[in-house]
Amino acid sequence: MEDSVYQEFLELEADHWWFRGRRTIFIALLDRFLRRGQRDQRLLMDLGCGVGGMLGPMAEYGRVVGTDVTFRGLEHCARRGFERLAACHGPVLPFRDGSFDCVTAFDALEHIDDDVGTMAEIFRTLKPGGYLVASGPAYMFLYAQQDRITHHVRRYTLGEFTGKAESVGFRIEKATYINVLLFPAILPAVLLLKAWQKVRKPTDQGAGSNVGIPIPTWLNDALAAVFSSEAKLFARLSAPCGHSLVMVAQKPA
Repeated sequence: MEDSVYQEFLELEADHWWFRGRRTIFIALLDRFLRRGQRDQRLLMDLGCGVGGMLGPMAEYGRVVGTDVTFRGLEHCARRGFERLAACHGPVLPFRDGSFDCVTAFDALEHIDDDVGTMAEIFRTLKPGGYLVASGPAYMFLYAQQDRITHHVRRYTLGEFTGKAESVGFRIEKATYINVLLFPAILPAVLLLKAWQKVRKPTDQGAGSNVGIPIPTWLNDALAAVFSSEAKLFARLSAPCGHSLVMVAQKPA
């Protein structure tokens, strides 16, 4: 990601509605498939940990190793007190076979050219019965300036996302689009923004991400509540469309 985006994410991840909503959904999935406790018995990896926003919550489920392809993100993690960190590229992970009980890739695989190779490496490093919990952005027709400055290689359909996981041996336990309730508002907004950016010069488009756009506190809290409410919804259901997607895949025991 651009340097400005790392700093932006660091400043906004605690309170911004998008971070709050996705964090609630991810924690609900970890609760469902891992459950809290047994922290000394489990080893987890957060692949593409960025500035470390999920390393703290994941520590409730076991010892966590944060990995990222850049030292910039890992430096932020180290300053926040996280000690188990490794700089590595997804398709070549420096860990033994069967090392981890769970690997997370929260909005990470879309940054990697060889996402299938990365899933195969995750599969190799998981213990039999271990879980991959991964998320990403949905639909290539929504690819825009936001994706370019955050260095996204692609966006996914749910079938493509799960199909790639299945191709390396995973069994899909849960898969759904997320950010569903706000999608009717997000979709036209993104398409209009894409059209506007087409007529602007690239140098005028700025380096900040969409999450840096200031909004009133009351609106931020309302959006966070709506997005977070999907955590309970997806305990029983899966959605056919949304702005993002998530899956839980298991390495067969």
